[in-house]
Amino acid sequence: MRAVMTRFVLALATLAIVTLIPGTAFADEPQAQFRLGSGRPHVGVPFQLELVIEGFDESPAPDLPKLAIPDATVTPLGATPNTSRSIQIINGRRTDSVRVTWSLRWRVEVTKPGQLRVPSTTVTQGGKRATAQAGDVPVETVPTTDTMKISLELPNRAVFVGETVPVTMIWLFQNQPQDQTFAVPLLSSDAFTVSAPPVANPRRALTLSAGAKDLQLPYTIDQTTVNGTEFNRLTINLFIAPRSIPPGGKVEIAPASVVAALPVGRADFFGNAPTQMFRAADVAHTLTVKPLPETDRPPTFAGAVGDQFSIAVKASRSVVSLGEPVELDVTIKSNQPLDTLSLGKLDGEGRLPKDKFTVPAEPPTGELTDESKTKTFKVTAQVTGPATEVPALAFSYFDPTKEQYRTIRSEPIALSVKGGTFVGAGDVVSASPTKKGPATTVTDDSALVNAELALSTAGAVDERPLGGTLLWVLIGLLYAVPLALLGARTWQLRTRGQREEAAEVRTARRKVEQLLDQAATADARELAGPLGGALRDLARVLGREVDDHGLIAKLETEAFSPASSGKPLSADVRSDAAGLLRRWLAEARKAPSRRSPRAAGAAAIVLVALGAHVVHAASLDDGRAAYQEAMELTTNPTARKAAFARAEISLGEAVRANPERPELLADWGNAALGAGDVATAVLAYRRALTLDGGNTRARHNLAWLRSRQTETFRPAHQGGATDTLLFFHHWPRARKLIVGAIAFAVAILLLVPWAGRRRRGLVGLSTIPFAVWVAMSASFVLEDRQADDGVVMDDVVMRAADSAGAPAALSQPLPRGTEVTVLERRDAWTRIRVANGTAGWVPGGAVERVAP
Repeated sequence: MRAVMTRFVLALATLAIVTLIPGTAFADEPQAQFRLGSGRPHVGVPFQLELVIEGFDESPAPDLPKLAIPDATVTPLGATPNTSRSIQIINGRRTDSVRVTWSLRWRVEVTKPGQLRVPSTTVTQGGKRATAQAGDVPVETVPTTDTMKISLELPNRAVFVGETVPVTMIWLFQNQPQDQTFAVPLLSSDAFTVSAPPVANPRRALTLSAGAKDLQLPYTIDQTTVNGTEFNRLTINLFIAPRSIPPGGKVEIAPASVVAALPVGRADFFGNAPTQMFRAADVAHTLTVKPLPETDRPPTFAGAVGDQFSIAVKASRSVVSLGEPVELDVTIKSNQPLDTLSLGKLDGEGRLPKDKFTVPAEPPTGELTDESKTKTFKVTAQVTGPATEVPALAFSYFDPTKEQYRTIRSEPIALSVKGGTFVGAGDVVSASPTKKGPATTVTDDSALVNAELALSTAGAVDERPLGGTLLWVLIGLLYAVPLALLGARTWQLRTRGQREEAAEVRTARRKVEQLLDQAATADARELAGPLGGALRDLARVLGREVDDHGLIAKLETEAFSPASSGKPLSADVRSDAAGLLRRWLAEARKAPSRRSPRAAGAAAIVLVALGAHVVHAASLDDGRAAYQEAMELTTNPTARKAAFARAEISLGEAVRANPERPELLADWGNAALGAGDVATAVLAYRRALTLDGGNTRARHNLAWLRSRQTETFRPAHQGGATDTLLFFHHWPRARKLIVGAIAFAVAILLLVPWAGRRRRGLVGLSTIPFAVWVAMSASFVLEDRQADDGVVMDDVVMRAADSAGAPAALSQPLPRGTEVTVLERRDAWTRIRVANGTAGWVPGGAVERVAP
């Protein structure tokens, strides 16, 4: 028996192996199959045909075969892989598996109804092949309807090559359409470059096919009347530009069409009606395309076509040395998109002279802004010859409405070029400071070409960061007003019931008092009943038992007694009723309130009064006059330096009177820099940046001065990604306080229960301004006040101890303008630390603190 069972098991195992071997071999072969998207194909309605392949490798991408289908237009869309990876662990053994599915897609538009024959198609990937079997697909015709229309609005004139012209597509419909599909052959035409306006709201944009890509086109919806019939109107705007001259000078544009499911028949109980596909089509269009004329074409023409253009040029600086670069920003504006606009070369006729400027050989690329209607080109021009200005740059364009070329020009920019020799890259390297030599002192006027010596405007010099009483009053209001609104609104909601109850008590009390006033003259039989009822109502609203000692029962008896008719209530009854009213009201005032409203939060306003300093007008005017005189003395370095020295003295007096004005401090630093006083310049720039971390002149010139120092004394640069992310750390303190206060106010106002209860969405939204408030507060509290920073004002030896006889801590003296950290003061000595970490002692008068 055991031998029989053994032979039976072996037979089954052999059968299983024989059965599995062919199956395994078949599974290893790549498989391909065509698939259609949702719905059935219709005439004139594009649909996607997908070829799914399993068994290919993840890379390389298979070649997309050409798919030829009779009576259909086929557009290849590309191939994409879908990779899934899995890990299986059985009995401690790990098995990794990868499954790759390739999807090859085509867009197909059928022109005739009937059977659509999709041919057998073979796809290859290296040595692997997969073949999809042929098949037939039925294609139906979509009926038309008068309740839906589509049209394209093209220019009613001839257009020129390269001209960007607007095109409007209008879709009119009455019923609510579903599953609409647009076919716009214009978008897929090789004769045009198609561009779309920027999409401000993605929910108001349609995706239309433009050949092998899709365009996101914004749209608007309104209502209109056509031949007495009301329609909904969907409007799409786009732009086209002819690429070349077509044969015969005319482009035939096939009609645009739309297919949508429209409701037909009666809606069911849930409001859903059956739908049927309908089609609407436009008429064919013909657009005449002309070439740009060759005659009178200006040399600065680079292909711009349009009726409105403007040009503006800005230079990065106005004082340069021979051989140094100047950054130019050339901005072109128009009333049309400038995606394809080219500026052309800048060293040709009407541009930068070749004997004075050198520009890159390749035309610059621009950056688009303002909905693509502004394009800015950044150009680096190297000064190679004597020049007094950046000349006016010409920009030429062709006006298609007037069919003629036009040329506009920018404004020239004054330029001061220093030095008589060309400075090459080798000269720049050899001129850099050595690591062990002393820091460079600015004594040569030509060395200042890299510094920004422009004087501030007359109005800017008086500007200072918001501060003093006004700042704290503004901040106090931004904190107090929202908190007061929150507290008041919260108190209103929490005491609403108590206040309504108090009003009810007043009404009941007044009714009793009114009836008591009438009781002296009115008929007792008519008045007794209402008075008893009013007393009962008063007891109810007061929330107490009716302990009237039988008064209300007596009033009810009087109301039904015939003897009470024709005479008023007795004086005793009226007195008892008045006494009962006073007693109840007195006891109600003594009783503790049933609801005690919580106190609302209040914000304290701290007002710090700072006395405002008055600018010494005479010193400021003298300093600015001397500074301007120095800027004009370009041929006499000695007189120029003396004028800067006079400006430094006068502006220094103005700074001592008004130390809180960053622009004035920057002017003082520039004057000191021009006079060769590096120490005062560094001190002024540091103080200006303490007040306003974004002061451009102070930041630029301080960085330039630091670049001339040796590594021993050069402060480490702290920036990069941290400065980009925490950009507000450089803001003035007043700006941080105001931005934080505004964010706090917005957050509190979002928390105010305006509608009687807080909305979750607004409460969640309030976390954003709260985060801004926390960031501003943390930056203000944790910012480095740099209270211990100082500047060495005189060349001095740093010693190892606080004694003139102590050995030197460094092998070289500290140069003027060295930035240090003050560690300790002892009698006439100050202990400092330089940038490389070395600490030592210097005379106390040699160091000036940055914080005044």
